[in-house]
Amino acid sequence: MGVWGVGSFENDIALDWLFDFGENDFRLIDRTLAGVAAMLNTDDLDVDEASEVLAAAECVAAAGSYPAATIPDELQEWLNANFPIILKPDYVIMARKAVQRVKTNSELQALWDETDESEAWHTAVTDLQIRLAQIAIPDS
Repeated sequence: MGVWGVGSFENDIALDWLFDFGENDFRLIDRTLAGVAAMLNTDDLDVDEASEVLAAAECVAAAGSYPAATIPDELQEWLNANFPIILKPDYVIMARKAVQRVKTNSELQALWDETDESEAWHTAVTDLQIRLAQIAIPDS
């Protein structure tokens, strides 16, 4: 996997996922997040799945009006083309759970923890969690 930074879209897997997102939008978010959010802590979450989760969660955060400071042009174009976006509360809930799983129990987290960039990666993921937490979810 080509990686050039700690950001959610700074690797080949996430950018490939983003390309697919442009063709499938929320159907891909649903497929990406639902399975991971429902995983048991004993289930393996590999690097590719974890990278895709972070990309999907970034799309949820951006659709919920809390994008990262910098986002890929493709995502900004999608946001502009689909404004206003009706964001299902389930996507926010799944994104929150899945990102927590990536941050605490994934192969991606384990690999970043072995590098000098571990703190920066954890900070980037925490920023995503904060942005997801700011999305209001209506009471059912």
